[in-house]
Amino acid sequence: MAYADQDLIAASLKRATYHGSADSVAAEVIERVRLAWEDRGYFKVQVRGDAKMLTGSSTRNRIAVTAQVDEGKLYRLGEIRFKNNRAISNEPALRNLFPIKNGDVFSRKKIARGLENLSKAYGAVGYINFTSIPNANVDGETSLIDLDIDVDEGKQFFVSSVNVLGLNASIYPNEPTDLLLKAGDIYNRRLADLFIKDHVSLIPAGASPDSRIHLHLDEKSGTVAVTFDLRYCPTEK
Repeated sequence: MAYADQDLIAASLKRATYHGSADSVAAEVIERVRLAWEDRGYFKVQVRGDAKMLTGSSTRNRIAVTAQVDEGKLYRLGEIRFKNNRAISNEPALRNLFPIKNGDVFSRKKIARGLENLSKAYGAVGYINFTSIPNANVDGETSLIDLDIDVDEGKQFFVSSVNVLGLNASIYPNEPTDLLLKAGDIYNRRLADLFIKDHVSLIPAGASPDSRIHLHLDEKSGTVAVTFDLRYCPTEK
């Protein structure tokens, strides 16, 4: 890896704040180093290291971590294939969800982003329990990695009811007009996220929007009751 990239990794690690014993922090730093090399195509990188205490107090310690890196080969992406994708059978469309082209330097982060996009695509057509497992096939001779994405779509869910908690009754005496999900609709994760985004000013800063969407699934009937919790304090009665 170019020294400039190594310097960027080191600078990023130095800016971070760590918690725990010196040994646990050293282990975390070593793992981050490994992931950083993986993100730059060194799929089989091996990293080991140790830590030395520089200064310490009751509230703050400074340590030096030395990492020894055996990069191995630089790998590139061969191709991505999908298995058991029945609800969305358009494989080129699924492939475009991954922000990495065949032949690009293999990047764990880009694959993870693609898997997240894949989950969102299925979530937009009612597959709430969708999961996917990437299986890497590494060819040491060509330095290519092919990915087989094994899809478990689960059941498609329809909305049985929508409830909104925390709206001012004087402003919203009835159901809000910007409610994008209705009973009978196929559940759409994107529309649920949009509704929370449009009302994000009602929840505390820093609160996770996802934590304000509660889904109660009825597996037998394939329906979901959706509750949007916009209360400032969700534990309030």
